[in-house]
Amino acid sequence: MSTTNSPSPSSGPGASDSDQVDRPASLPNSTPIPGAKKYKPIGDFNIVQKLGRGGMGSVYLAVKISTGEQVALKILLPELVNDPEMYERFKREARATQRFSHPHIVSAVDFGNVEKYHYIAMQYVDGPDLEKLLASDGLFGEEKILRVAFEMALALEEIEKQGIVHRDMKPSNIMVTSAGVYRLTDLGLSSAGAGDQRVTMAGSAIGTPFYISPEQAKGDMEVDIRADIYGLGATLYHLATGSVPFPGINDVMIMTAHLKTPLTPPETVEPSVSPCVSALIQRMMEKDPAQRPQTAAELKHMIEQCQRGELPTIVTKETEAPAKAKGFFGRLFSKA
Repeated sequence: MSTTNSPSPSSGPGASDSDQVDRPASLPNSTPIPGAKKYKPIGDFNIVQKLGRGGMGSVYLAVKISTGEQVALKILLPELVNDPEMYERFKREARATQRFSHPHIVSAVDFGNVEKYHYIAMQYVDGPDLEKLLASDGLFGEEKILRVAFEMALALEEIEKQGIVHRDMKPSNIMVTSAGVYRLTDLGLSSAGAGDQRVTMAGSAIGTPFYISPEQAKGDMEVDIRADIYGLGATLYHLATGSVPFPGINDVMIMTAHLKTPLTPPETVEPSVSPCVSALIQRMMEKDPAQRPQTAAELKHMIEQCQRGELPTIVTKETEAPAKAKGFFGRLFSKA
């Protein structure tokens, strides 16, 4: 799940006031970490160490006492328990992730609450997310780009079968195991397809601006798998070039660019990007959803073409006109 390192663990369960040393861990069950602070158990979970903190909560490496299984225990921030929108998002993530048993999707093994702690126990991934991997190792080469693309297409295919839209595809929501398997995480913004208004009020843009699809930027509620394909394309663009597709100094500028500004081809930004990978990314990031791959299966087909060294091509099916945009961005760009 997407987290950022946090130097202040004092809000954690049973934590002392001393500084927490955050470090990736691939540990035998219950192996103590020298110098690590002690945490009190939460229900069936012994906490080993803090992994990081995100916008909704802190994440800990923990061991499920009854099974000995290592998990990533995500604990909702106490101040968000009484925030109806954030609490609903937390519960939605728990429900959504429990639906999956897939090698490329991080699923929940348990969720609930003990005393004041509301938690989701996720499968533990013993490796970094791709944002951190890009920062530490540099640009992804073609073979790695296509492997990320294909394994995420498999994940999106499973999500599509379940009638879910992820809505927040980005490098920090893709993790890699020590065995080199890519896994999609953080379904906190997911929805049950077009028209699901549990995610937010109509007219609000949902997603991360650097990777958001044009239809999400407009505030459309009726988005589908093609929005996730766009977000994955923006993610691949960043991994291949080292730059986000549309830089900007604020969210409005960035989302406006997703809607209005032509995409600079990846190979123009980074000459090492091959023509087939560049064409794949550009097709995934078409501003008109009807011009993108229409399904995860079509996306897989295009990726396989690239793996054979062929330029990716698909026959675009006729689709219904997109629903009228809603909200501030919809009104602003409805005549675009």
